[in-house]
Amino acid sequence: MLPDRLALALIGCGGMGRRHLRGLACLAASSFSNVDLVTVCDVNRDNASLAAIEAADLLGRRPRIYADVEAMVRELGADLQAASVTTDAASHHTVALACLDLGLHLLCEKPLALTVRGCRLIMDAAKRTGKIVSVAENYRHDPINRLARALIDDGAIGTPRLMIETNIGGKNAIAITPWRHMKHAGTIVVDAGIHYADILRYYLGEVRAIYGEVRLHEKIRYNTGSAGPGGFYARWSADFPAQIEATGEDALYALLSFGNGAVGHWIDDHAGHGQPARARQVFGSEGSLDCPGDRNGRPIALHLDDGLVISQGILDHAPHYRLDPLAAELFGGERVWSYQLEFNDIDARLLALEYHELGACVAAGAQPEVTAEEGLADLALTYAPFESHRLGRAVSLAEVANGDVDAYQREIDVQLGLAAGDMTTR
Repeated sequence: MLPDRLALALIGCGGMGRRHLRGLACLAASSFSNVDLVTVCDVNRDNASLAAIEAADLLGRRPRIYADVEAMVRELGADLQAASVTTDAASHHTVALACLDLGLHLLCEKPLALTVRGCRLIMDAAKRTGKIVSVAENYRHDPINRLARALIDDGAIGTPRLMIETNIGGKNAIAITPWRHMKHAGTIVVDAGIHYADILRYYLGEVRAIYGEVRLHEKIRYNTGSAGPGGFYARWSADFPAQIEATGEDALYALLSFGNGAVGHWIDDHAGHGQPARARQVFGSEGSLDCPGDRNGRPIALHLDDGLVISQGILDHAPHYRLDPLAAELFGGERVWSYQLEFNDIDARLLALEYHELGACVAAGAQPEVTAEEGLADLALTYAPFESHRLGRAVSLAEVANGDVDAYQREIDVQLGLAAGDMTTR
């Protein structure tokens, strides 16, 4: 390891871990390489061994292999400074707390933890140990989302009034892995929906109140042999059962009230049949944005009242838009308004940005963009429709984030050993 590089462990060598290896390789090949992968760790040693082989091919050096975090830190000592957690969502808090207490800085895949209580434990550990925690929310790093935020901030549509975030599809197929349909493991609306919670907050700022309902539409899910995003999960999908009985909700419908007075309409339905639907629109007092979603590079359309639709000349309406140097290198310029890359290339570039930020923050003693506190707020917004549905009323983001409203999550906390057995609805 070179002295100006962050020595990193990758913990969790499944599909997400394999994707992170590509991100590390992308960063290593850039002009801003500042992270070295020195070890991989997984309770399934076969997964760790396969990841080490892939890492050797991608990075030119085979990392050490471990099945136990404590043994890894004990043996590597000062040669290890940070960890990236890419395990299943239900184990995030356990692995993150162990890493922090063992003296490691942290990049943790979203959600930071499976419940608000788990997030707060991680926040407390970070403060106690003085270590940096960054949450891997890659959608907001997409240059197209950076541009959308700049357009809003620069007044391209006037005062924001309404944001519509819609994602409908999925039918009755297993979404990536079976655990993503289990309440106690991290249902798909939480695991995938938290991306959209983060984008809603990234575009329009803090949410004040939420009214929502959730559903479990498809109680039986079927194995269709899906390889998941980028094809990285194909190695395991053949071993999944032919069908599973889902226990976690698969659809979320919510109305949001933002602190700036705007309204949000949010649908995240992973049981949609018929025609899939995908939309991200922001309406303001002087125009609207039609955004293409995430990790596709398609341009934003700016609609103005005179009927003009602007895409190619959209940069004139975002004078303050600039990507940071690494993003500019990876996506072709500091003022990119569209790009053409394959999904896996986009995915790797966005992950490279996350790793570079972690290395830079550790070197400078600075905080990342998506801190543990931001990760908590994203999870609170994701669970707010669940808690609202359980209580039959609107809830504030603050009362969910503070744990004052947690009737839905309490059963999960008990299952994970994070709370006492009081299941009384407040």
